[in-house]
Amino acid sequence: MSQQRPLDEALAKIRSEQPSEEAVKAAAGRVFRRLFDATFITAEPTGKIRGCADVRALIPAYLQQTLSPSRVLLLDDHVLTCVDCRRALHEARFGAPAVKPIPINRAARKPVPMLAWAVAATLLVGVGLGLTGRLPGQSALRVTVASIDGTLYKVTDLTVSLVEAGAILKNTDELRTAKGSHAILRLAGGTMVEIAERSEVGISGGRWSRSASLNLQRGQMIVDARKNDGQSVNVTSGEMSIPVSGGVVAIDHGTRESRVAVANGAVEVHTGAVMQQVTAGHLYGGELRTVSLPIASEFTWSPNSAGYLELLSQFKGLQADLQAIPAPGLRYSSSLPQYLPADTFLYAAIPNLGGTITEAKKLFDSRLAESQALRDWWQQKDIAKNGDFDRIVTQISALSNYLGDEIVVSIAGDAPVFVAQIKQSGLADYLNANMPAHSNVQIVTGGAPAGAAGHELFIDLDNNILVATPSATQLTRVENIIQKTTPGAFMATPFYARISKVYQSGAGSFLAANMEQIRAKSVSNAEAAIPTGFDNVQYLVLERKGEGEMRASLSFAGERQGIASWLGAPGPAGSLNFVSPSANFAASVVMKNPRIMMRELLGMLGNSNANFQQQLNDFEAKSGVNLLNDVAEPLGSDFTIAMDGGITPLIAIEVYDQVRLQNTLQTFLNSFNQMPANAKSGHLTITNHSEGGRTFYAISSDKANALSVHYTFVDGYLLASWSDGSLVTAISNEQSGHTLVSDESFRAKLPADGYANFSAMVYSNMSSLGDLAKQVNSSQKAQLFAGLVANSGPGLICVYGETDRIVAATRGSFLGFDLGTLIHIQEGKPLQTIIANAPLGVKKEIVN
Repeated sequence: MSQQRPLDEALAKIRSEQPSEEAVKAAAGRVFRRLFDATFITAEPTGKIRGCADVRALIPAYLQQTLSPSRVLLLDDHVLTCVDCRRALHEARFGAPAVKPIPINRAARKPVPMLAWAVAATLLVGVGLGLTGRLPGQSALRVTVASIDGTLYKVTDLTVSLVEAGAILKNTDELRTAKGSHAILRLAGGTMVEIAERSEVGISGGRWSRSASLNLQRGQMIVDARKNDGQSVNVTSGEMSIPVSGGVVAIDHGTRESRVAVANGAVEVHTGAVMQQVTAGHLYGGELRTVSLPIASEFTWSPNSAGYLELLSQFKGLQADLQAIPAPGLRYSSSLPQYLPADTFLYAAIPNLGGTITEAKKLFDSRLAESQALRDWWQQKDIAKNGDFDRIVTQISALSNYLGDEIVVSIAGDAPVFVAQIKQSGLADYLNANMPAHSNVQIVTGGAPAGAAGHELFIDLDNNILVATPSATQLTRVENIIQKTTPGAFMATPFYARISKVYQSGAGSFLAANMEQIRAKSVSNAEAAIPTGFDNVQYLVLERKGEGEMRASLSFAGERQGIASWLGAPGPAGSLNFVSPSANFAASVVMKNPRIMMRELLGMLGNSNANFQQQLNDFEAKSGVNLLNDVAEPLGSDFTIAMDGGITPLIAIEVYDQVRLQNTLQTFLNSFNQMPANAKSGHLTITNHSEGGRTFYAISSDKANALSVHYTFVDGYLLASWSDGSLVTAISNEQSGHTLVSDESFRAKLPADGYANFSAMVYSNMSSLGDLAKQVNSSQKAQLFAGLVANSGPGLICVYGETDRIVAATRGSFLGFDLGTLIHIQEGKPLQTIIANAPLGVKKEIVN
């Protein structure tokens, strides 16, 4: 009895003891975990062990003691060195106190045969894959193993099998080379892929296309797409995506980072929302930047490295030599405008590039002579096969030697006029010797008159000035100015005063247009055709300075008025801070006072419609909303619209009085719902809910519940999108500083000027939408659009509103404008051929 009593006391004490809440939660968590694992976790996972996530997937089987001895040893060894996995094992074994138990109402819950559904779904998918041999949307793919030096394996989750040379690979095959081994694959389009030792490559067909996709999971690979027959190869390595459509590219996927090296051609490397173009001789590393480094090691492992390295060295040397050629300097004055008629309304000036072209051709020829690899590459080009390239460069260089440092193209009257200074004698003989047959060109010298018929081009070479034009009348006018029989009055015009400012700041290539004269010549009823605010436009000037920097300036006679004045002065745009660096498109505007803009807009509408004021009064009476006081008055001065991540829209508007604006929205919706004509469109409602201390609103229709506009107010701005989640993300971006304007790739696109802010900005990076376009539509037009979008790269245009002008600047082409395009310089055509082909209706095309 003496021994029984202490035992009874101990049992009584245990019965009376109440467990802590933490112990109950931990016990519940363990029970739930075991029930869940017993139902849904297999006895032993068979997947690959690639990292911590795969190791943690073994923990349930490890705790249930159903794991194989080999994987038990693997897990035990891993958790000794990995803190995170050791914590995961501890929490799985003892429970995580911070995790709340999931409440289960067993009495109300109906039994759901989850396991049966899972088995049925698995069987259905398995049967589908067994019949088709590939996933839905995948295309047939043909990849041949061209050669193997050593051993090449095909790896699956369950088996490892040898692959022999000549084998045909299928979608989703995964290859692995053994140590000391090397393999070459041949793709259907002719692209060759070399795989280094101890490398692993996944192969699949592109979705909705026949392009191959290669996923370098580890190791090194070289893609030689110089003979790819127009078919691109999509390569991924870690976070990098590299569409290869030509050239020679080496990819290295290491433990620390992925790298891309280019020996020939150029590729675009996409890392998230960042796109970087990498050209021959450059290496793109894990720090997301292109660097000029010795990259021979990226190719030396290949048995074909000699050819790659020679090509690489030649391209790199040629690139360095070309960069060392001094480009034509900026010009700060010109003697050519004095020879132009006073009514000149279009003026374009370009530097004489003959010397630069000649030096570049010499360097290129010397490199071709030194390198067999470079010759082989060049001989594949059509322009090299028939000698056209050599003839073109020779003609340009020869002609440019006779001319000064600038060529001017102007339009006055009915035809263009080309003017250049002659610095070397013998130009007439050269033109006569090289004139194309049946060119209908008359060379005028010694004051001889120009024939009025039978010629398409007249060239005057008197007084060391070349004048070329398809109009005998214009030739006579300019020749009289040169001979000083008629005074040249162009330099006394306000238009020339504007042109002289371009020279004063340093002229590269530029075009200036007298918009007043163009409007007077091309618009019969100018006042009726031109919007209010643009009737006092004077001049448009497009400039190109340096490498890729374009600038446009539209000036006015006096201060900007009407619509032209709605663009505010450069200032901060806080609405842009809600846009992330992953945006595909963003447009931001700093506006004039919205109330003044609304008043001017209503005034313009009233001037064009005699009944507008009565219609406006009726609308405001029925809706209960005053456009000036209730709509424009609460708004601030900056506005942004963006597609942030895919095609999700985001709108941010500065708001000074959110209470009044919210009341305006509610009043308008109430009035809208009471209109009989809108009964078919559905009843609109505004709902709201609070989350994290913030109120979110949604406008929806009972006829289309899935379509709704969500918005909220934050830091003086109204944010609107399609979902609350998008709004929360935008707010988080603004608060954390994860914004487009702080992104380095965006800032690198900003024009080099003295503006601290802008009045408007348009940014686009549509490359990520290329794949979406391919998925949505497989038609040829959709594919062409997708290719155009994918290769467009990011672009940025900044606009500045000054008192009497609007200036726009970009570091790329300005809306497709390129002065080289205007006069066909990029095609390498000699100047006399360009002039000979100039149409008589040039002025009509320009002014219209």
